[in-house]
Amino acid sequence: MIPVIIFESVPSFIKFRSNIAREELGIQIPIEISGFLNYFETVYFSPTAEEAITVMDEKGLFTDPHLFYVFSDKEKFIEDQVICLRRHHETALSPLFISMNLYTNIIDVTDGVFKSFSENMISKASEIWEILSKFDPNPYAASLPENKRISYIRFLTSRKLEEEKPVLQKDSIKGFFYPRAYYIFSSKEKGEELDELENLKMHKILESEIVNKTSLCPFCKYYTLIFREVCPSCGSVRIKIVEFIHHYSCGYIGPVDEFIKGDRLVCPKCHEELKHIGVDYDKPLEKYICDDCGARFLEPDIDVLCANCKKKFKPEDVESEFINKYFLTPFGKMVAFEGKLPINIFEEVSVSLGVINYSAFSYILDKFIRISERYPERKFCVIGIYFSIVEEAFAEVPLKIRTFLKDLISIIKDNIRSSDILSASEDKYLFILLPETPKEGGIRVYERIQSRINKLLVKNKLTDFIKFRIALECSPSTDKFSTSQELIKAIIDKLRS
Repeated sequence: MIPVIIFESVPSFIKFRSNIAREELGIQIPIEISGFLNYFETVYFSPTAEEAITVMDEKGLFTDPHLFYVFSDKEKFIEDQVICLRRHHETALSPLFISMNLYTNIIDVTDGVFKSFSENMISKASEIWEILSKFDPNPYAASLPENKRISYIRFLTSRKLEEEKPVLQKDSIKGFFYPRAYYIFSSKEKGEELDELENLKMHKILESEIVNKTSLCPFCKYYTLIFREVCPSCGSVRIKIVEFIHHYSCGYIGPVDEFIKGDRLVCPKCHEELKHIGVDYDKPLEKYICDDCGARFLEPDIDVLCANCKKKFKPEDVESEFINKYFLTPFGKMVAFEGKLPINIFEEVSVSLGVINYSAFSYILDKFIRISERYPERKFCVIGIYFSIVEEAFAEVPLKIRTFLKDLISIIKDNIRSSDILSASEDKYLFILLPETPKEGGIRVYERIQSRINKLLVKNKLTDFIKFRIALECSPSTDKFSTSQELIKAIIDKLRS
């Protein structure tokens, strides 16, 4: 095993052999790391993690088992080196130890704190490498998001970590973040890594359990919300609670300040002096007064101001979002070892297009069939789409698949109306109900979708990787089927033929 010590006192990346006098290093070796020089034949020193990665890549050192030890008494220096190492594809999984405890969650992506050399460190690194050696090579290019997804699930697996818990964090866009996912996925802002975790959950690599809840701005999706009491009339925040007096004789009600004349209470309307509470006057419920418009009211309105996008909105418009903790599934562990992420085009398209539950779709379709039977002029059409992807595409063309997916969603969105209804079945079929659409209109939509998707497959050279079929049924067809199940079966038979 090759130890690489990140030690800012060295001038550059240095290779040290045990048979060379330590004085030849030209630096003072702290006693805490001198144990490495006694234990290993070869030790590397580097002033920064970035330089270590560059030189090790040039020399081909990443093919050998290695460990990193960041030695410093400066917390910021250690944090910067850990972030650099965990965000690079070559070192995201490398055993990594630090010399001092950090009071931040960055410690979650290290493998332990050792103030000085310890054989326990070597033992722990060996255990990690034993697991890493069983992983198939990561087939995805470093620039692809799939590379980091594999690195993340392999980090959890190689460290025998079963779950990722959310951490309350004021700097996160959601008020919570997931430390390991944040650093390994190289998220720009804390909280953004949640999208990656949800992606892995959608592919059954992770499962989740609700542990908390957050409130988000409906515009920018940040949690930075300020709830304010405002005037119902003008919306000003310059409001205050004041005590009111009710004069029995003339019925005038106003703030106490209006009645005070020296040491007496005098009604500002009729100028009669008020002497006895309960006889001349009483004090009703406190009221609010707006300093801007003068409005008086019992209860203020509440509005919400987002500190991030500066937009204002009503409390009922605040979006709530559950916060989960995530668990690695048995399937996720299998993916970690094999290194191939499932790409379920059907499922991702379904989520992006907002399909409804199939039972609800079937119920709605039955209604349209009944209406069409009674009123033949009320026509509708149903389009069925089938997709499948061959396993080889996972590693060979992942970027093309991702691009195709985005274009596919755009094609379908461009050819449907807001009144059209989408659903899915068996993780294979997508159905589009076109209400109030005659056969000619249904054929036009069918042909446009078919033509554009086929051209897209040919253009991106994906015809060997993605299988696509499309079918159409239109009313009146009551002589062929009288229920939604019969109609859907007819479409699926066409898609299978």
